[in-house]
Amino acid sequence: MHITHAMPVYAPAWQFGGPVLSVSRLCEALVAEGVDVQVLTTNAGLPDWPQDDLGQPRHWRGVKVIRYPVDRPGGPIRSRALQQSLPAALAGSQLLHLSAIWQPLGSPLQRAALAQGIPVLHSLRGALGPYSLSRGWWKKLPYFLIQERPLLQRAAGLHLTSSQEARELGWLGIRTPRHLLANPLDLDGLRPDPELRQRWRQRLQLAANTPLLLVCGRQHHKKGLDLLPPLLADARQLAWRLLLVGGDDDGSGAALQRRLGHLGLADRVLVEPTMPAHELAGVYNAADLLLLPSRHENFGNVVVEALACGCAVAISNRTGVADDLLASAPRGYGAVLPRLLGAWQAWLGPWLAAPQRAGAPLAQWAAHRYGQRAVARQAIEIYQQILQTRSHTPPLP
Repeated sequence: MHITHAMPVYAPAWQFGGPVLSVSRLCEALVAEGVDVQVLTTNAGLPDWPQDDLGQPRHWRGVKVIRYPVDRPGGPIRSRALQQSLPAALAGSQLLHLSAIWQPLGSPLQRAALAQGIPVLHSLRGALGPYSLSRGWWKKLPYFLIQERPLLQRAAGLHLTSSQEARELGWLGIRTPRHLLANPLDLDGLRPDPELRQRWRQRLQLAANTPLLLVCGRQHHKKGLDLLPPLLADARQLAWRLLLVGGDDDGSGAALQRRLGHLGLADRVLVEPTMPAHELAGVYNAADLLLLPSRHENFGNVVVEALACGCAVAISNRTGVADDLLASAPRGYGAVLPRLLGAWQAWLGPWLAAPQRAGAPLAQWAAHRYGQRAVARQAIEIYQQILQTRSHTPPLP
């Protein structure tokens, strides 16, 4: 099976967020399962990438990657070199797995594949969800109707990471078959580890019985952090500390710390910068409860990572992975709550009075469901289904 993955940015351009990590993990796992994978991408976000490597197949963590030069740094990602190479680069591919909604390169990639009769599986990754569309809707909606929707209608399938994402597509009138495939997570180094928990809590100068609440990941309006100050103020009479890990994208993190300071809770807050993935095991083991009151979360990688380390979670019902927790997770994971302050206050107070971590059963559930190998095998099944049932797609006129 020869699969081409394409997206405007690729590892190690981690600054572009979760999709880069999810796609690269999937590609690596597919190669480990024996799939012939190539990645078409650009050098966006990698200004120091060797010029001699551009346009040439090179291996990154076992995956064949062809990076093309961007036309200019900054702004929308465009690459004339990539577009010109497409007929040859796609030759022999059985399927194009694309992640490029709202991206200028998305249309030429899809059109080139369709012209060669190559079926396209397009990953949406929340880009058509209500939160995304609400941000600059006056520009996005016309662009979607004119540019994106006609090509999505011609795709062989849409890759959705959660049933929440599937529900959100209903009003857009896209009839393309949908395939649920969770984000693959590298959980090999994420497991409950009492010794690691002890070391990290000593590093943070925390007593063994002090509940540690955790906010992990980029701090952005979308994450709903404005719910936390009144929530934590309501619980000031109980013992707890709050650990913030990650970068501040738009001032939301700074606003959170200022508000907590005004409420007299500054001494309860610990702050750590963005950490490499291999260090997060210590954070998740040290913590007792992950807080994710997001306005919208297409999947929620940090939820699964925390559970894999035995950390309980309290998340909004607008988080993609919430459906899985409610449907099949073992008891004791924490809570899925509406984004209403009263609901969070009613749940958090009793939990802080008798805190309980998630434990080994939930760690095993997370690994079995979301580990890279498990997700890669599900992806292969989807590819095979598309290749077996998809009739030849006529070229575009």
